[in-house]
Amino acid sequence: MEWGDSARLFMNNIEVLTSIKAKENIWIVGGYIRDLLLNKISEDMDFVTDGNTQKIAQMFAKETKGKFIVLDDFNKIYRVIIKGKTYDFSKMQGKNIIDDLSRRDFAINAMAIQIQYTGYLPLNRRRASRIQNTADKNIIDPFKGQGDIKNKVIRCIEEKNFVDDPLRVLRAYRFAGQLKFNIEPKTDRFIRKYSKQLKKISAERIYYELNLIMELNDTHSTILSMYKSGILDKILPELIKTKHTARCYYPKMGLLGHCFDSLMVFEKFYKNNFKSIFPKFNNKIMLHLNDNISKTVKRKTILKYAVLLHDIGKPGSAKRIDDRLRFFGHEDIGSKIIENIGKRLRFSNDEINYLKKLIQNHMRLGNLTSAKEVTDKATWRFFKDLGDDGIDQIILSICDAYTYPPSKTRTLHKLVGNKLLSKYIFRKNKVLPEKLLDGFEIMKILKIEQGPKVGSILKKLEEAQVTKKVKTKDEAVRFIKSIVKTK
Repeated sequence: MEWGDSARLFMNNIEVLTSIKAKENIWIVGGYIRDLLLNKISEDMDFVTDGNTQKIAQMFAKETKGKFIVLDDFNKIYRVIIKGKTYDFSKMQGKNIIDDLSRRDFAINAMAIQIQYTGYLPLNRRRASRIQNTADKNIIDPFKGQGDIKNKVIRCIEEKNFVDDPLRVLRAYRFAGQLKFNIEPKTDRFIRKYSKQLKKISAERIYYELNLIMELNDTHSTILSMYKSGILDKILPELIKTKHTARCYYPKMGLLGHCFDSLMVFEKFYKNNFKSIFPKFNNKIMLHLNDNISKTVKRKTILKYAVLLHDIGKPGSAKRIDDRLRFFGHEDIGSKIIENIGKRLRFSNDEINYLKKLIQNHMRLGNLTSAKEVTDKATWRFFKDLGDDGIDQIILSICDAYTYPPSKTRTLHKLVGNKLLSKYIFRKNKVLPEKLLDGFEIMKILKIEQGPKVGSILKKLEEAQVTKKVKTKDEAVRFIKSIVKTK
C-alpha cells in the first residue's frame, strides 16, 4: 500500500472514531506519532481513552467492519483488525494523559495527539514534513520525545519503568537497531542494572522481541551491543560459553567472535541479494528466505539463529588430539543444545526442528568439498535428508567459511554450493525423481507388512533411480524383488 492509500485509510478510520466518541476523550499515542515525525506511516496504531474503552473499540469495529479482539479484559486492552492493520485501544492509566505517558518505555514513544487534532496528520509527505520539522503545538510531548528523535537517542522516562517491565531492556536495543539511534548513557546504566530481571519475563515475550531483533537489517551490531552490555548472557548463556573455546584459532573472542562474524557475513550477503555468491540463483534464494518457516516467522529470521548458534556444541566436544584442537561430534551436541534453547524460549516445533536439522548437518557441504565431483547421488542424499532446508544449509555453510580470509576452502564451499543448487533447481526431477513405487505397492508386491524394512527398500529404490539403474516401473519391481532374494 502506498503512502497516500495508507494515509487515506487511516484518516477514514479516524473520522469514524471522531463520529462515535461522544463524550469520551481519545488520544493517538506511541509509535504512530514517532514514525510520523520520522516521515513514515506506521502500519499499526494505538489509542488511549478515558471512558468505556471496550465500548469504543466495539463501536469502531462495527463501523469499520473490523474484527474485535479482547487482549486483556482486566486491564481494558482491546484490538480491532482492519485489512491486516491493527488498532489497539487501552484504558488511560493514571489521572490524565500525562500520567499515562509517564508510564511508557522511552520518550520517543511517550507522545500523544488528541483525536480532534487529527486534521494535522498527513495525507501526503508534504504535509508530514510540516509536523516533522516543527514541534507542532498539538503533539502532547511532556518528556521531549521530539528532541530525542531529532538527536537520534533512546532515552527512558524514569528508572522505575524498567522495574515495572524489565522487557524494556530488550526493547531499547530493538528500537536502537530499527531506528539507528543510540542509547543514552543513563538509560544504558539502567539497562545493565536491570538486565538480570529479564528472568521474570515470560519466554513468549522475550521470544517476540528477539525475533524483531533478528528481523533487523543489522542484527549483528545489535547482538554485539547486547553482548557488551551483559544482556546476551541472560538470554543465550550457551552462546557466551563459546568465548572461552578455540582461542588458539580466534584470539580475541574465541568461537564467540566467529559466531558473530558468521552473522555479519550473512547480513552482508543478504544486503547484496546474494548476487556475489549465487549469481544464477540469487532471486530464487531471496524469495525462498522470505517465505515463512512457521505461521508468523520468515526463514531468514530463523536462519539467523542457526548462523549465530551453529558452533554452539564445540565447547562440549573440544579435545586436543595430536597437538590439534578438534571438535568431533559437535554437531550432535549442538543439535541437543539448540533444542533446549528452542524449548526454553518457546519456539514453535517447526522452528525447533528446522534449527536442529541445520545445526546437525552444517558440516555436510564442507565434507563434499573433498570429493572429486558433486554427483547426482551425492546431491540426492543431501536434499533427500534436508529437502528445501538444504538451500538454507548451503547458505549457512558458506557464511561459516567466509568468516576466514580468502582461501581454497572458501572457493570450494562456494563452488560446491552452487553445483548443489544448480542440480536441485534446474534438474530437480533427476536428482529427486518421482517415486516409481510407493510403500503400499512395495508391501503388496513383496507380501511384507509395514515396518522399517519398507522404508529401507524405498530408499534403495530411489538411489537406484538417481544412478539410472532403474528407469521404469517394471524395472523397479524387478529391482525390489532382487533385493529380497539377495538377503
